Amino acid sequence: MQLSADFGVNSVPTVGEHYYDVCIITPGLAPHTILAQSACEQSAEVISEVELAYRLSPPGLNWVAITGTNGKTTTTELVREVLSAQENVQVFSVGNIGTPALELLASVRPGDFFIAEVSSFQAARLSTFKPRVAALLNLSSDHLDWHKDIARYGADKCRIFANSGNGDLVLVPEEDELHELARPVIAAAVLAAEKRGACVRKISADEHCLPLEKHELRIRGDHNMMNACFATAIGHYFGVPDTDISKALKSFQPQPHRMQEIGIFEDVIYVNDSKSTNPDASISALSAYAGLELTLLLGGQSKDVDYLDLVRAALVRAQTILLFGQAAVGLKSHFDALSTGSTSDQQILTFESMKDAVHFACKNAAPKQVVLLSPANASFDEFDDFEHRGCYFTSLVKSFHEAATKEGTCTDSYSQNLDSVR
Repeated sequence: MQLSADFGVNSVPTVGEHYYDVCIITPGLAPHTILAQSACEQSAEVISEVELAYRLSPPGLNWVAITGTNGKTTTTELVREVLSAQENVQVFSVGNIGTPALELLASVRPGDFFIAEVSSFQAARLSTFKPRVAALLNLSSDHLDWHKDIARYGADKCRIFANSGNGDLVLVPEEDELHELARPVIAAAVLAAEKRGACVRKISADEHCLPLEKHELRIRGDHNMMNACFATAIGHYFGVPDTDISKALKSFQPQPHRMQEIGIFEDVIYVNDSKSTNPDASISALSAYAGLELTLLLGGQSKDVDYLDLVRAALVRAQTILLFGQAAVGLKSHFDALSTGSTSDQQILTFESMKDAVHFACKNAAPKQVVLLSPANASFDEFDDFEHRGCYFTSLVKSFHEAATKEGTCTDSYSQNLDSVR
């Protein structure tokens, strides 16, 4: 197609014509931005990289799509581990993680797997995508600046199984894992897939769904047991024996910044869950380490979401709650409003920076406690991204440990685990 010399300035396509047949749009570019609107106006079709890779896939390549507000990366990697137990197949993580699928197409063979972590931004630009397995893990309020409302957000997520039919598997959670305002649109999408012949299964955090005991998992919390249940169901669909699924789940290590134990100092467990950037993710994190006292670090850059359920859960579970960053003042007002019935020795403190909050936690945590960074907010008030925040948390804890060791005030019990984190 020829482009005029003054394209983008004075040249305007006539009605029914476009400058481009297809536009591959970057996932984070919201539909309401001027650039995205221009792309839609001047292109016959606007799609995501995942959609293009699917269209160019060779015959026999197995696509598995994983989406949800929380847990996508962990579940994608769990599924990759489980399916890698099969002989003579290659299993790749693609989509929102790993190597771009387009770069891998030349090296795949019939029977290989693409396990695609699909963000809501990517899902919104799918059209012909038809994976053999599509899993929606959960859905809570997030990214509404992009999707505008929770129903649209849910509908965009459901596009991963918009074409599922005979022989395909659709996995969804129980209703309580889905935002109530999105349930109708999700239910309609699930029913449509079922009518096309897809097998629909509801997954719950049930230990009986797993080929091993819950305590054998190295990933903590009920939310991670749920992720393991999804991975087990996908393994069963592709015929992976329980013994191989069990082995894969037992050996799986948490991904960095996702309920990642960075070490133990003076019998205190330090956990980096910086990836928890919304309240629901942090609520899930609170289910881990039952029976141990908890110091919880919350804060960062607010996404203007509802903190009510998080505050209630934190008041029940955490003995010490340390609030930091731009969101600290707003969080403190919520805690003040609800904490009238909290125990007299429960501390709720605010700090200007995460550094100050971490130093306080390190100095005051008692033996047999857990210090958990699970911020429930974005990181951009102080950091480049959640990885930067998680690494800084690790370095702060390490620095405190090293300084205390030099002063002879602590043991060396946790440096053995910490050095491998960076």
